[in-house]
Amino acid sequence: MDSEKNSKKLDTAGATPEVISYSDVDSQMGDFARKVELNERILHRLQQYELMLLDAASMPALLDVLLSSTPAHFDLEGTTLRLHDPDGAIARLMPDNLSYVSLLSLERDSFDMQRLYGAIPEVELVSSEDPRTAQINLDSVESTVALGAVMLPLVRDGILVGSYHWGTPDPGSFSSPVELDFINHLAAIIAICLENCVNAERLSGLSLLDPLTRLSNHRAFEMELRKEISRAQRNRKPLTVLFIEVDEYKDIANNYGHLAGDFTLKSLANHISRMLRQTDHLAHCEGPLFALLLPACTEAKGQEIAERIRSDTEFMEIDDGRGANLFVSLSTGLVSWNPLNYPAINMEQLAGQIVVAGHKGLRKAIDGGGNRTSISRLTTMLI
Repeated sequence: MDSEKNSKKLDTAGATPEVISYSDVDSQMGDFARKVELNERILHRLQQYELMLLDAASMPALLDVLLSSTPAHFDLEGTTLRLHDPDGAIARLMPDNLSYVSLLSLERDSFDMQRLYGAIPEVELVSSEDPRTAQINLDSVESTVALGAVMLPLVRDGILVGSYHWGTPDPGSFSSPVELDFINHLAAIIAICLENCVNAERLSGLSLLDPLTRLSNHRAFEMELRKEISRAQRNRKPLTVLFIEVDEYKDIANNYGHLAGDFTLKSLANHISRMLRQTDHLAHCEGPLFALLLPACTEAKGQEIAERIRSDTEFMEIDDGRGANLFVSLSTGLVSWNPLNYPAINMEQLAGQIVVAGHKGLRKAIDGGGNRTSISRLTTMLI
């Protein structure tokens, strides 16, 4: 028995030990270290991108990140974007000089966009042979190779509000679990940023709205005036501004009450608005004063418009809602600026001078008895 035990001990002791190769361990540790380093680089790059998104405080700035900065950040051929815009809220936030308009699609109906994804939208890697690549506008991306895409569904409160597409010849390069997790995260961030931009602009718009007439208020007019000056300078077309005052406003308010005065202003706002082009901009500045911006409008054409508004209003019956018919007349000061004759150097100064000149013309019309249009001209010295 003892000899049997000893034999087992010898067998055990004499067994060939497992050989551990330190070169294999080094290789495995090296692969692990490389994966960790790669994941850290991916994480850092995605975090930088997230900060870019969060820093974009306006819709134009956000679109610039999505359609202009993103390709360079992720080594893409280009990007395209489809957004659901049922009430035109996003369209109203678009600048006139949007350089990447071909990459952006605003859609009133989201049905076609929803068909890009399954029942539950999630990030998808699409090869160039996938028929969906023809539906995401990748042909607008300048590329010498066939493009597939990383498709990011933009979802808010369970509703697909947009579809964002990264054009790349090798969508599979974004297929690692770490990257897919973060791309899903970025899609959620982008959807939130889009919603925040729209909401911020809506809130800003409330502060630019006159609650009585629902027209732009004085602050909005000043902002719009500067925008139209810049546009006129860029397009080298004239800009005409009318300052319109209701001659009988004080008498109506004193004799019929302020409600009648308010009703008169609302009626006039609706009446004048129906006579304007879509590009014209009517604002209620304060009390009986309105301001009207007429882009691409000469002095002669502006005078014609002012006289038409004046004459049509003179014979308009305004029912105050209590059985009384009110009649009003308008005094108008007109000022026109033509960048071909007087190129502007200081836009802010020019805006102030247009307002001063317009009010000067308005005062001249009122002092002349009202119910008339008076022209006030800018001079070279003013510009």
